[in-house]
Formats: sequence, C-alpha cells, structure tokens
Amino acid sequence: MPWRDRLIGVALGLVLGIGVVVLCVFVYSERTVDAPSISRGAGSDGQGRHGEGRGSQAPGGRRSPVAIVRVVGGAPPPSGPPAFHFRKGEEVRLRVASDETLRLELLGYGLGLTAPAGQTVTRTFEATKAGNFPLIISTSHIDVARITVGVPPA
Repeated sequence: MPWRDRLIGVALGLVLGIGVVVLCVFVYSERTVDAPSISRGAGSDGQGRHGEGRGSQAPGGRRSPVAIVRVVGGAPPPSGPPAFHFRKGEEVRLRVASDETLRLELLGYGLGLTAPAGQTVTRTFEATKAGNFPLIISTSHIDVARITVGVPPA
C-alpha cells in the first residue's frame, strides 16, 4: 500500500475521531445525569435557589420554601441533583416524591425517611448545622439532592 494512502487513512481517522469526541462533549453532554447547567436555576425545575417557592414562616418573617425532590428510577433529574439553600436556624421542609419505595438519608443530620412509591412524604426539621449536606438513597448512595445551610448575616 502506498504511503500516500496510509497518510490519508491516518488523517481521516484522526479527523473523524476528534469530530466524534467534539460532538459528544458539546452536543450530547447535556443529556447525561451529571451534566452541569448554567442556564437553569439551582433547582431542577429552574425556580432558583430554593426550588418551588411555597413554605412556612421562617425566623425574621421570611417565608421558608419547601425543598421538593423528585426521584425517578432511583436517580435525580437529568439536570443533576437540585440544590436548596437555607440559613442556620431556619425551618427546612423537605418534600420527596418517588416512583418507587426508597429509603433516604440526609447525611450530616442523621435524618432518614422512607418515600413510598407514588406518594409524597414531607419531613420538617430545623437547620441547626451549617454546611453542605447530601440527600442520598440509602442502598445505592446516589445523591438525589443537596441542602446547603449557611450562617445568617450578622
């Protein structure tokens, strides 16, 4: 086989390989479970820093929203685990809806809850510790939400 044909084959292989990688990274990566998203808000539903904005009264007259977590097939939404932000001392209302019965744990708080299939369960607690706390499925350790508790401004 002439060198020219080999050179053309190698060049064509490199171009096709790079093209496939670029296509996968820049076009189809938004469809993966761990895809970051800048255009949507912090929550999976695009509602901003708390997710859906309903809630109870928080200290200082501020409304404390309900952190709504939806689990489908034992995984977070395709956009990734939603992030919810609260202040220390604030009441956290965590509402979980799942298509299958799951046992969930909020690491760092020692809270556990069971989400029955097709039902919504709500757990309320006071944000007593500052930091980042993942809500995980107990059996698989998949992170389905993140709760961040910050210290209120002085």
